[in-house]
Amino acid sequence: MQTGYFSAAWNDVKSSQGWLGKMFLLGLIAFIPVFGPVVLLGYAFGWARDIAWGVHMPMPARIFGNEDGLLYRRGLIVLAICVVCCVVIPGALEGCWDALAGRGLSNVSHAVWGGAGGAAIVSPVYSLFSLAVSLASVMFFLVASMRASIYGRLGPGFQVPRLWAMMRHDMKGLLRVLGLSIVLAIVPAVVTGIVGSLLVGGVIGVGAYGLFSNGTAPDMMLIVAAGMCLVVVCLALAVVVSAASAFAVVMQARAVGYWTRQFDVPAWRGQDDSMPFEMASGGAPR
Repeated sequence: MQTGYFSAAWNDVKSSQGWLGKMFLLGLIAFIPVFGPVVLLGYAFGWARDIAWGVHMPMPARIFGNEDGLLYRRGLIVLAICVVCCVVIPGALEGCWDALAGRGLSNVSHAVWGGAGGAAIVSPVYSLFSLAVSLASVMFFLVASMRASIYGRLGPGFQVPRLWAMMRHDMKGLLRVLGLSIVLAIVPAVVTGIVGSLLVGGVIGVGAYGLFSNGTAPDMMLIVAAGMCLVVVCLALAVVVSAASAFAVVMQARAVGYWTRQFDVPAWRGQDDSMPFEMASGGAPR
C-alpha cells in the first residue's frame, strides 16, 4: 500500500497549471447555494476518481468542462452522502444520546453520584462520544464518496459492509488522510478567528472614535472611510477563506483517491461483487 497520500496530492495540485486561480474560482462558486457545492464536489471527486483508476493527469483545465458528463451528477451524489454521513446520522446518534442522558443516564448518575458528580461524568463521556461520531462520519463520508464516484451511482456509497471492509483493510492510512484533512480545515478557521478579532477591534475603535469625536466633516469622512475599508477587508477575507476551503476539499478528495487506488479499482466488477482484496482473503464481508 502507498504512503504519503497528501504529499502525492500536493505534488499533483502544484504541478497543475493555474491551480491557485482554480482554487479561488472554486471558492467563489461554492458561495452559490446547492449548485456551488455540487460543482466543487463533482470536480474534486472526479479528479480523485481518475487517480483511483490509476489515471495520473493534472487538474482538469476547465471547472465546468464536464468531460465525462458526470460532473453535476457526481457532485449531487457526494453532496447527498455528505448530508447523510455528516449531518443526519451524527444528529440522530447524538439525539439518541441526549435522550438517554436526559432520561436515563443522568437519573442514574444523579442517584449514585449526585447532581454535580453525574454532570461531571456524563459531560466528558458525551464529548468523547460526539468526537468519535464526528470522526467516524467523516471517514465513512470519504470512502462512501469515492465508492459512489467510481460507480457513478448513489447506492454503492451506502453499502456499509463494503465500506467497512475497505476501511478496515487500511485504517492507518485512512486515519492519516483524516488527520491531515482536519489540519487543513483548522488552519482557515484559526486565520479567520485571528483576522476577525482584529476586525472587531477595528470596529470598536472606529465606533469609539465616532462616539467621542466632535462630529466634524473630516471626522465623519474618516469614520466612513474606515468602515468601507473594514467591509473590503471582510470581503477579501471571505474570498481567501473560501479558496482555502476549496483547496482543502480538493486535497482531501485527491488524497483519498490515492488511498483507494490500492484496492485495484480497474479490477472491480459490479457493486455487489467482491473486491479483489476480499477475494484474495477468502470472500466478501458478512
